Amino acid sequence: MRAVVLGGGIAGLLAAQALTDHVDEIVVVERDRLPEGPQQRPGVPQSAHLHALLSRGLREIEQLLPGFAADLVAAGARVFDFSADTAIYNPSGWGARFPSPLRIYGASRLLMESVLRDRVRTHPKVEVSSGRAVEGLVGDTTTVTGVRLHATRTPIDADLVVDATGRGSRADRWLAELGCPPVPEAVVDAHVGYASRQYDIPERHTADWHACYVQLAAPHRPRGAVLAPIEGNRWIVSLLGVKAHRPTRAEGDFLNFVRSLPTPAIAHALTNATPLTPIVTTHATGNRRRYVEHARSQPTNLIRLGDAVCNLNPVYAQGMSTAAAGATLLAHCCRTRRNGTDFAARFHRQLARITDWAWQSTTAGDLSWPTTEGGPATPVQRLITRYTNHVFTSATKSPQVQRAVLDVLHLLRPPRSLLAPSTVTRTLWPPLRAPRTGAHRG
Repeated sequence: MRAVVLGGGIAGLLAAQALTDHVDEIVVVERDRLPEGPQQRPGVPQSAHLHALLSRGLREIEQLLPGFAADLVAAGARVFDFSADTAIYNPSGWGARFPSPLRIYGASRLLMESVLRDRVRTHPKVEVSSGRAVEGLVGDTTTVTGVRLHATRTPIDADLVVDATGRGSRADRWLAELGCPPVPEAVVDAHVGYASRQYDIPERHTADWHACYVQLAAPHRPRGAVLAPIEGNRWIVSLLGVKAHRPTRAEGDFLNFVRSLPTPAIAHALTNATPLTPIVTTHATGNRRRYVEHARSQPTNLIRLGDAVCNLNPVYAQGMSTAAAGATLLAHCCRTRRNGTDFAARFHRQLARITDWAWQSTTAGDLSWPTTEGGPATPVQRLITRYTNHVFTSATKSPQVQRAVLDVLHLLRPPRSLLAPSTVTRTLWPPLRAPRTGAHRG
């Protein structure tokens, strides 16, 4: 049995690994010529921006590739406690900080993908075919039998096809060519812009945190930023702005933007830091979800996961972890019932439950901006936003509430977990004083 995975990025590599115990041969087809080591490639322009592998994502990858975290550390990733070592300036102030098991591996997207690629392509069942562009699918509305490649008359035959081609997936067009009806979709776009660059970490950096996150907050805080350590004793700094406040790549604007933030913590950290890279910007941050689970007719052996199903505003850092969860689900579905006419439909129904958590979190935040495409928020969503703001206020004083918030952020618990009685009680009757965490020092 041969599986063809379209896309050689993180989602595609994880899907390939997930299939190694269940098929005879896996061919990963990637448009880019894949580099050796952590090098930039055209198909991943977002790699210049901050990427975070959340606790849920790391857990899922370790299930597929035991020792992946150790490989990251060996390659130079920085390990720290997300709760204790990240200063988070939420809409109400500094979140409580405390020791936790929430580990973050600070690394660039390029390093994470390189380590993953080196692990996956050494598997004897996996063939990575780079520099080859897919032009379409072979088959009909019920079954895909292969994929068509650019400038090649002979298709690659396949018993299973996985679309992991990311935000730019053309599967909808390919399926339309086979006669399949369109897949329902939703778009929620707050028009957030990014600007990022890397700095060296100065020896005189004395703040009591490793990373700092100044969150956006509607409607009064349309600017935010994230600073985090990566390999090579470097920081990556990503600036965030909504609509008219989107940062530019102008050299003089970068630090001015940082100084305009509601806390000087990041500005102080960069005082003696030397920039190492040019400024890179992006406006491709909208949320788009394809409801494949609701499609009226889809091939029984075509799987779609990662950004090819649901791409999320990267400000919430949940994309890679959602893709990893989808890959482990694929392995589970192969173990339990690989054959059968409902394989793809069953997979997509279960994937929708995973996607729901991240979609609810990201769109709730983005819909709080009145100018968001895909809005306005419904009365229920506005009520949830009001309650969430109270949760953020309580999280500045209650470690228990802050931990509940972080568990949702890391996709360890669903958003509805913030309605647990213990969290509601602490939110409505918060402690009078914030804990002494040192979170304010920058």
